[in-house]
Amino acid sequence: MIASMTGYGRSDEHNEQMVLTVEIRTINSRFLDFSPRLPKSLLPFEDEAYRIVKKRCERGRVSLTAKVEYLPGEKTGLTLNQDKLEEYLSVVKEIQKTSDRVDFPSMGDILRLPDIVVNGDQKDENELKTVFLSVLNKTLSEVEVNRLSEGKNIKTDLSMRLELIKGLVNNIRKITGTDRDKNMERYKQKIQVLVDDINLDESRLYQEVAILAEKKDITEELVRLDSHIDLFTKYMNSTENKGKKLNFLLQEMGREINTVGSKTDEIEISHLAVDMKDELEKIREQVQNIV
Repeated sequence: MIASMTGYGRSDEHNEQMVLTVEIRTINSRFLDFSPRLPKSLLPFEDEAYRIVKKRCERGRVSLTAKVEYLPGEKTGLTLNQDKLEEYLSVVKEIQKTSDRVDFPSMGDILRLPDIVVNGDQKDENELKTVFLSVLNKTLSEVEVNRLSEGKNIKTDLSMRLELIKGLVNNIRKITGTDRDKNMERYKQKIQVLVDDINLDESRLYQEVAILAEKKDITEELVRLDSHIDLFTKYMNSTENKGKKLNFLLQEMGREINTVGSKTDEIEISHLAVDMKDELEKIREQVQNIV
C-alpha cells in the first residue's frame, strides 16, 4: 500500500483534572523533520514524543502542537509545597534543640527556600506523561489513516499514468516494427550520398547500414522501460515504505526515454517520447509525496 506524507490528526482526552489536546500536521520532506510546539509542562516528554513519531512517521515534516487546559477548581498558579515546608521546619526545630541562638526563619527566609513555592500547573508528571503519550499515539493513528486514504488516490493516479506510458511504448514498438525496412533503405541512401564519389561495394554498404541501424536501434531501451514499469508497479503494491525506491526508478525511466528521443530519426517517435516525459514528470510530482 502507498502512504502519502500529507496527513492530519487531532485528538484529546478529558479527565477530572484537565483536557489535553494534540494536533499533528504532516507534509512532504526528504527526511523526518519533527517540529513540536509544547507547553512548559510537556517539555520533559519531548524526547520520548520524538522517538514515537520517528517510529511511526519515517519521513516527512511533522508539526505537533499540544495544549493542556486545567479544569476549574484545580490548583493553578503558585502554591505552597506543604510537605517540603514541614521538612524544612523539622530541620529548624532539630537545630534549635542544639543551640539557643538559632532564630525561627522569617516569611522571607521561608519563601526563598528551594521548592517551597511550586507551579500549580505542574501536576503529577507520571499521570501527565501517560495522558500525553496516549493522546499522541491516538493522533498519530488518525494521521496514518489520513495518509493511507490519500495514498490510495495517489496510487490510482500513478497506475493510470503508468498505463499511459506503457501504451506509448507499445505505439513506438509498432512504428519501429513497421518502418524497419523503410529505415534501412533511408540509411542506405544517406550513406550513398555521403560516399557518392567513393567506390563502395554492395556488401560494405550493407555493413555500414547495419552499423548505423544498430546505433539507432531503441529495442533495448524499450525493454528496460518495460522492466522499470513492472518493478514500479511491484513496489507500489508492497507493504514497505517505497518513496525512495520509486524515485530511483523514475530516474532510470527518464534516462531510457531520453535515449529513445535522442536516437530516433522518426518525428512521430520523438513526439511520443515527449509525451512519455510529460507523464513521467506528473508521476514524479506524486512520488515526492510518498513515504
